[in-house]
Amino acid sequence: MGKLAIVFKEKWNRFSHYLRNILQNDIACLCITPSLCRRLIYNWLGHNVKGVVFPHCFLGVAKGKLTLGQNSFINYSCFLDLSNDIIIGDGVSIAFKTIFINASHEIGPIEHRAGKGINAPIRIEDGCWIGANVTIMPGVTIAKGCIIGAGTLVTEDTEENGIYVGIPARLIRKL
Repeated sequence: MGKLAIVFKEKWNRFSHYLRNILQNDIACLCITPSLCRRLIYNWLGHNVKGVVFPHCFLGVAKGKLTLGQNSFINYSCFLDLSNDIIIGDGVSIAFKTIFINASHEIGPIEHRAGKGINAPIRIEDGCWIGANVTIMPGVTIAKGCIIGAGTLVTEDTEENGIYVGIPARLIRKL
């Protein structure tokens, strides 16, 4: 590949990243953008959105993809890292200001505590209800039928049909 082609490819990659961010986080997330148009934009950008994403949600522009199942919704002002895939099943309700973190760091040595970077997919199985201000960490699977209480920090996989609350999340009741 010639030098000009390499330069063009680098410029194109930067421009496409910038364009993706504008479409995904400036145009699609506006209150005046109809829900159907928002879904079309996300799907055109490579996501698989069958449910509803409310305005003011941030979708990261890394390589991860969002899959949102039938009859599911993501409420206002949620943050989806998308350093890796986020897979949300059918019939899932996600309250406002929920944070999906795909990337983090291992604990490093004393000279630099934020060690080696890690990222992993997040999966929310069918029928879950995620409360407001929940934070979901990399690699977590929230099992079918779970309720995650408001303000909970989910650091590990859950069992099916449970109610989880707290920091970190703990099972308080089976359904």
